Amino acid sequence: MKPTKINDQSFSAEESIHSLIQGRIIQIGNIRGYGTYCPDKSKTFNKEKIGELTTIDKCPNLQYSDYNSLRNIDVIWFRKANKALYPEYAFEVEITTGVWSGFGRLATLKEYSTKLYVITNENKRFYQVLNSFPDIQDRYTNVIPEDIGLLYSAENNLIKLRKNINL
Repeated sequence: MKPTKINDQSFSAEESIHSLIQGRIIQIGNIRGYGTYCPDKSKTFNKEKIGELTTIDKCPNLQYSDYNSLRNIDVIWFRKANKALYPEYAFEVEITTGVWSGFGRLATLKEYSTKLYVITNENKRFYQVLNSFPDIQDRYTNVIPEDIGLLYSAENNLIKLRKNINL
């Protein structure tokens, strides 16, 4: 498939889908009150730079994780407690690449109680790789991209409903 050109940058359909899913996950985290982080601030979602949507510019250097892997996780939601940030949820969007690299980056959070999500349509691959992480495999969840879209829509509709009924 030929890449699409936007503002002198080329984007393939897969990259656009990746950015769409990342943007939705960031917005859901923002709606829910989490601090949101994403490594690639240059991508766009709904005509806005993803860097404009995230609430955390620089990934915190967590004590028990490999910083190079940590700062490259597609999206992380942090909760703030006592002036510190704790990773609550972490997401890897694996649309065009194998799920192995996403699992590896997420595994850097094994010392935390972070919930780990791999967004992919490749269920068989997800479960094959999952068996390689027996000590934390119960913390990984596979989510299909369409479900992120449904959740994003539901979160936005809930905001509208709350405004409409002042509740």
